[in-house]
Amino acid sequence: MDEAGVATLERAEERAETVWRVARRGAPAPQPLTLEEFQIAEAFAELMLEKLERAGVRVTIESDFVEFVRLRLAASPETPMNTTYDPAHVDLSLVNAFWFRATAPDGALVAMIGHRTFDSADLVQDIASVRLWHDRPAPAGPCVFRVIDLDAARGIAGRIAHSGGLWIRPDWRKRNLSGYLDHLGRALMLRNFWFDHMTAFIVDKLAATGIGIRQYGFPGIVGWIEFNFFAFRPVRLAYCQMSRAESLRRMRAWLEQPGAESIAALEA
Repeated sequence: MDEAGVATLERAEERAETVWRVARRGAPAPQPLTLEEFQIAEAFAELMLEKLERAGVRVTIESDFVEFVRLRLAASPETPMNTTYDPAHVDLSLVNAFWFRATAPDGALVAMIGHRTFDSADLVQDIASVRLWHDRPAPAGPCVFRVIDLDAARGIAGRIAHSGGLWIRPDWRKRNLSGYLDHLGRALMLRNFWFDHMTAFIVDKLAATGIGIRQYGFPGIVGWIEFNFFAFRPVRLAYCQMSRAESLRRMRAWLEQPGAESIAALEA
């Protein structure tokens, strides 16, 4: 084989390795969106962008998760760093993840949140084995992990969307940035990655405020775990999930009432 042939083979092997990393063997293939679903996701993303602009922030989409981790740790070192958005622990790239940088008119960082998708043959197993937070070949090291209740996730498989790692600067809170950024990410993950299920884990004290329902728009808290993120004290985390169909239903409802400022206002 000549040098050109070797180079072509190497590129093919690289592509095959990339596919292997992104789509885990045994996971069901994601179902393409219908034209209507695509249009709903796109229109909803535009609505959330309009609301963020009116709130006074500029949002950029980024893929450098090393930078995400650096900024997140600097902004809030007293809270756990969610390693599902840390490239030292998880394989993250443009084809399966992105994060939002929200800045004030002066260019200062005021909020950030991560979004990723992954293919799962068994979501409960991916959570219980901590694969959600560490999927690199090298061992992650010791950790504290305990399933309290994950019955709602049993039988879930396919393409899973996951949002988290949220931080908002204290003087920019109480403006529903968390809700707008979360819903914008959900719309773009649906449009770009065709997720089957939307999921999130929320620290117990934050979950107690109702943010998962009032801001993030989940139907409710359906499970609990305890985890230390490999390098923090053990934290109780509330688990939330909803299907693609439920996500689309809630997007439609907000598009029918575009003046509503939160998902909670739609159901008041």
